[in-house]
Amino acid sequence: MKPLKITTGAMITAIFGVMLLLNRQTGGFFQEVFLFLYPIPMVAYAAQYGWKSGIPAFAAMSLLSVLLGNFTAVFYAVTQAFIGLIFGGCLYHKVDMTKTLFVVMLLSAVVNVFDIAVLGALTGFDLNHEVEEMQRMMNSLFEQSGMVVPETMLTTGYLKQIFAVSMIVLGGVQGFLVYEVSLMILRRLRFPVQKPKSVFLYAPPKWTGYGAILAMILYSIGMTRPFEQDMLQNAVLTIGTFGYIYLICFGFIAILLTLRIYCPRIGFFRFVLCVVVLFLFPLLEMAAGFLYIVSRYHQYLIEQYSMMGEIDKRENMVQKAQQ
Repeated sequence: MKPLKITTGAMITAIFGVMLLLNRQTGGFFQEVFLFLYPIPMVAYAAQYGWKSGIPAFAAMSLLSVLLGNFTAVFYAVTQAFIGLIFGGCLYHKVDMTKTLFVVMLLSAVVNVFDIAVLGALTGFDLNHEVEEMQRMMNSLFEQSGMVVPETMLTTGYLKQIFAVSMIVLGGVQGFLVYEVSLMILRRLRFPVQKPKSVFLYAPPKWTGYGAILAMILYSIGMTRPFEQDMLQNAVLTIGTFGYIYLICFGFIAILLTLRIYCPRIGFFRFVLCVVVLFLFPLLEMAAGFLYIVSRYHQYLIEQYSMMGEIDKRENMVQKAQQ
């Protein structure tokens, strides 16, 4: 068993090295694509042998990245391999797939923020300068259009918070794509990975819904009557933005599931309708998200969804019997 483990580790390290070499030979042109592929060899190994057994392979991959790439490539390769190590360890220990997804998204968000903080400082990226340019562009745009917006929305501190939140959300989306791409490829390669659980079945803790609505209330207070302390004001606006995103996400899921149950024939237009509601009636989607989290509405939808699945199975059995 041990020789097989060593041989497999050498093989996945070699695959990782080939990707590093291709990235170097193309001058980093496909680096954004390789970000979604770097974790896969480590996921495959750790899913089969566990994250503890994957540490030597991770160390070998890190050494290869130092030998075959510049500082930026090393940072991306090592961080993505680390995400793959944790992801594969979760698969090995049969952790709930929804929790595994959130862990991968959280790690990707942390890496994305760390990327801006560290690589930005090394490459000369000046956040203050970028925010000032954004501030000037927004002021010019609002003046030309005649729109009146609260002064708080155009302050440097607020724009920095929005930039940070957008980087975190972008990192979460990247983690979701890494999760889906990794599972898809591993299934194609016949690796024994768990089937992902539908996001509709995930029931978030009720206290998170109350916390999100409280954050939104504080956000509204901070926008209308700014706090005297800048640190407190920025913290309230940042937490409020996360509360808004949290409620919007679960409101999107709630409306999508409702349409799937009561309007099953509209197909892809369910998603389009949810996007339209998001932009035209965001407060409605937030309210739907709050009810979805704290009330029995989610449980009721799941019961209806399960009944609909049973009906579909019976109809398929009848059709097969008739054929």
